[in-house]
Amino acid sequence: MMAERGPRCKQPRGPGLFAWTQSGQYPSMNKRILPALAAAGLCAALAACGGGSSSSSTQTNTGNTETNGSHMKQINPLHKAHNEMSGKKLDINMGAMNGSKQDGSASVEAKGAGVVVTVKVFNEPKGASEPSHIHKGTCKKLDPAPFKPLNNVVNGLSVTTIAGLTVDDIKKGTYAINVHKSAADLKTYVSCGDLKT
Repeated sequence: MMAERGPRCKQPRGPGLFAWTQSGQYPSMNKRILPALAAAGLCAALAACGGGSSSSSTQTNTGNTETNGSHMKQINPLHKAHNEMSGKKLDINMGAMNGSKQDGSASVEAKGAGVVVTVKVFNEPKGASEPSHIHKGTCKKLDPAPFKPLNNVVNGLSVTTIAGLTVDDIKKGTYAINVHKSAADLKTYVSCGDLKT
């Protein structure tokens, strides 16, 4: 014989954020709230990462111009929160420069007695080999002399191991990863990202 259940508590069924299901046991998101939350989230993401189709550009101290790329980037506050907490890895967005549309991402990750720097960019021209470096400063105010050379970006990718450098060293200073158009045209930058925490 099954034990008799006691009286069931009545669950709220109003138009609040959560509406109770038919069984009265598990809450589900109110269907009228979901589209509003999704729209608000998309607007926030576009605003935070510079998404959309605006043609804004910023001149830098080196005569190069920061321009829009073609891909939605990770929201920078998420990178910032991760980078502040992590002693082993920094993640950043790479922004297109001079109309190259070569945006993407980069990371600096602890490995052994050094770091591995990975740079990934979209829209690199076919057959290109683009020099890249870590520079002191920021993309807007960059020291043109390289701090650490990186392997060239080829087919949108560069992976470099640097001995004797730590993630903490990078976090203590102000640095940026910069990608140049070619070895013959180092003054023209095609992508840049600040290694900021």
